[in-house]
Amino acid sequence: MSPEQGGILDRYRTLWRQAQSQRAKAEELKSRSRELSARVSQLESAVRLARGHYQQVLPRHVAGHVDEHTVNKAKEDLAHAEADLAEAKGMFQALQAELPKVTAQIPSVGEIELARRAAWEVIYRDLLAQVPKEVPQLMAKIYAALLEHHPDATFSVALLAMCPEAPSRRQCTELTEQLAAAYDISP
Repeated sequence: MSPEQGGILDRYRTLWRQAQSQRAKAEELKSRSRELSARVSQLESAVRLARGHYQQVLPRHVAGHVDEHTVNKAKEDLAHAEADLAEAKGMFQALQAELPKVTAQIPSVGEIELARRAAWEVIYRDLLAQVPKEVPQLMAKIYAALLEHHPDATFSVALLAMCPEAPSRRQCTELTEQLAAAYDISP
């Protein structure tokens, strides 16, 4: 196999792995984003409760029914809840901003498909190069003799004579998986 052909296989491997990696990152970001969205909703409720509690305590403090420690505690609870909410919203926005960047780095399906086909062409040509030089001449002779016997025969009939049982779809799938493993590419 030439270095150029090896480069074609490497390109496909790289695109495939990049797509897998970036898709996994995008899914993780989506999952974390959903979790943070739920967390933001919980924290918004906590802020509303803390604010409501503080607004109830403050007039009671002015009236002299609640001490300053209770007011300060309600104020601190509100401040903590608001800080937690602000942090969660910031993280959520950061995740939302990162997701399109990660998604943009996923190679397109068309680009991967072109690289996949090019890789399989390299494999096809590599396998053809392994065929002994006598075989094409022998096939031509078989076809010539076949034409004398059956003038309307196609070349595929000559191929069937060499390989009387064409591989089934399942066998082709198994062979494809074996070739993919041998050439270290995704099928």
